[in-house]
Amino acid sequence: MSIGFPKGEKFNALSPREILWAKISSADILNNNTKDRCDIVIPVWNQLELTKVCLDSIKANTRVPYRLILIDNGSEDSARSYLESLRQDPDQDTVVIRNEENAGFVKAVNQGMRVSDAPYVCVMNNDTTATDGWLQEMIDLFRIDPGIGIVNPSSNTFGQSSGKLDTETYARTLRALKGKYQELFTARAFAMVVKREVIERIGYMDESFGMGYFDDTDYSKRAQGIGYKTVRAKAAYVYHKGSQSFSAVGETAAIFRDNENRFISKWGKRLRVAYVLPSAGTQEDTARISHNINRIVKIGHETWIFTVSRLNENLKLIDHEGIRFFLYPRPLFMLIVLYKIWKRRRKKKIDAILTNNRGMHDIFRKFETTLGSDIFMDNGFPIIEKHLNNLSHAAR
Repeated sequence: MSIGFPKGEKFNALSPREILWAKISSADILNNNTKDRCDIVIPVWNQLELTKVCLDSIKANTRVPYRLILIDNGSEDSARSYLESLRQDPDQDTVVIRNEENAGFVKAVNQGMRVSDAPYVCVMNNDTTATDGWLQEMIDLFRIDPGIGIVNPSSNTFGQSSGKLDTETYARTLRALKGKYQELFTARAFAMVVKREVIERIGYMDESFGMGYFDDTDYSKRAQGIGYKTVRAKAAYVYHKGSQSFSAVGETAAIFRDNENRFISKWGKRLRVAYVLPSAGTQEDTARISHNINRIVKIGHETWIFTVSRLNENLKLIDHEGIRFFLYPRPLFMLIVLYKIWKRRRKKKIDAILTNNRGMHDIFRKFETTLGSDIFMDNGFPIIEKHLNNLSHAAR
């Protein structure tokens, strides 16, 4: 969910007194265990019932000390009154910042981040439902791997659907995955925990993305650019209803397209790379191929691995959302791969084909125009990276 305001409109800035008051957290006084303390920043633009569900789920299911920082983004009377009433709850540490006009999702998040002083900040949408232990599991990952900078929970947003189970029951089935994570191309700001040192190093979200879309993608790229991982905590779960405020604002497609173009102009296009492996060769070859695949997804490109059955078991790959396998029998392997790539030329087109086999490379080159893909040999990662960077930035 992202929300926005017409260009040129203003919002009320916080006074020095409001900032000072907001930074005095009763959680710091009443709870000695502050190392896991988290400020939860939630922009709200109307949607009273959804907001109540969200906040009730946080209160019922959060086991670490936290503070709510609610940005009232110009809500109408009913939602405004409800948010103001939360200030009076003696059992909940809550900051409410009121904007008389809708300041947009990104600006509202930054208002909350500037007020925050906790070791962790969770940027959250108000159309979400948290489940038991959600925040603790995400925060635990920062200690398991200090290289992690931003964490999302598992969610229907990432394809983890509860099916016929209710949300809480499904969330309990994920607890066997405690402490495990999958790397992501981008964290999503529906429930995104950022550790303090990341904010101190890269700053706040880029407000040029205005109403939203690609603001979190940009923030993830900035964090990754200085060496941090963006990951999904497999054992944490948050349900996300999705796109509620955009539905109210309208012009969703135009907003998405404009911000996509802004993102690509800044970072280049994410490519879809087919890595065709009829065989892995020696152990040294397998190690090189594994390294190449891991590095391709690390620089931000999907890697679809077309290989023969069970060859994938020899590869040593990171757990990353951008790696997919397509296994085919050896006798018809070349014909099947050609057909599958050709079939995708209009939908989810393969941008580049990489192979370790000279014979296959030569065959692909004969069909290069038909397939609409760039073809090149696996000649080591520096050469691969140069090819992909040129292709990615050519799409600007």
